[in-house]
Amino acid sequence: MNNYIESNFGVNTAVPKGFKKALNLSGKILKRGVPIAIKGATVGLIDAPQIIEDTISAISEESVKTLIENYSDDKNILIEFKKAIEKVLNEMDEEKPFIIFIDELDRCRPLYSIELLERIKHVFGIRKLIFVLSIDKLQLCESIKSQYGNINANSYLKRFIDLEYNLINKSLDEFCDFLYLKFDLENLSESKCGMKEQNDNFHHLYILKKLAHIFKFTLRDIEQVFTKIDIVFKTIEPNSYVTYFRIFIFFEMLKSYDSKIYYDFIDRKISSDKIKEIVHLDKFKDENLYQDVGIFFEAIIDSTRKTDEELKELIKNKEIEQNSNFLTLNDKRKSWETDRTQTSLDEYRFIQSKYNRLENLINTLRENNYSILIDKIIKKIEFADKFNFDTV
Repeated sequence: MNNYIESNFGVNTAVPKGFKKALNLSGKILKRGVPIAIKGATVGLIDAPQIIEDTISAISEESVKTLIENYSDDKNILIEFKKAIEKVLNEMDEEKPFIIFIDELDRCRPLYSIELLERIKHVFGIRKLIFVLSIDKLQLCESIKSQYGNINANSYLKRFIDLEYNLINKSLDEFCDFLYLKFDLENLSESKCGMKEQNDNFHHLYILKKLAHIFKFTLRDIEQVFTKIDIVFKTIEPNSYVTYFRIFIFFEMLKSYDSKIYYDFIDRKISSDKIKEIVHLDKFKDENLYQDVGIFFEAIIDSTRKTDEELKELIKNKEIEQNSNFLTLNDKRKSWETDRTQTSLDEYRFIQSKYNRLENLINTLRENNYSILIDKIIKKIEFADKFNFDTV
């Protein structure tokens, strides 16, 4: 308010003079509140739980009388303070209120958030002075519970908030599109590769969106991922850029989702199957896009921190599984040719899809030595973690 008044009103006009009076009163408000006075009267001993009862009983009758008188004085000062501020607001603008925006209160320390709400209500509950709080209400409720226990935090907040309005987040896909343009990643990719990505369903932006939905990222999570991508990918050499980009997206978003799972995975403390379950890899089997994105995910998950011998053994086991599916596929095809029912056709198509997926996965594992590239990407992520990427 002081900054606003200094910028918009002359020094010797009524508004700054009235505000100066309010400032003089503000220094006296609640400075001698009962809890503080009790602590002062007992030289701080009230903080020691084991002697609280003895300390309180030792307060003299005169001390109690002083506390009550001080409380009455403080209450009168508060009334005068509110009148002074209200007068200033009327002189600033007779019709419009003065509005103060407080952003992200839920991200403050729980006790600070609660104390600020108390002060807004009891000290600044003034006509024509409006506070607009930008909060994650669920998070703020958790802060309240951390201080007061398992109370009805929503009812508690109603003491302070007169009107609520829910702001709907922009869709995740639209926000990804916006950030993709903001960081100019399309041109960055084209400058590295010399050509634009042609396959929309396998585009790195599509992969990013897909993972963002799987991990249920907030807009803030997405923005931080894009910030890291922007910095890291300007340092990448053109060769293998597109594949590098996709793998980095996968690992960085897995880490943003749950850093413990990420570190356990790269340290080989949890299995590849567990990661496949987390990214819902089985769901891709029912989508046409599985042949692109799903196989890519599976290949990099299976290749992570594998030795050459382990990769050879993995491919060998996949080939055995593929051969088994081939025999089953022939049986299903013969069954369908015999009875021509929809059930037999569905069974045949299911096995055929599984066979084709295995074939593509085996070819991908053979043609791409992802394990070496993944090790490089893990080091890039470690490098990026040294920066503070908290976004505004």
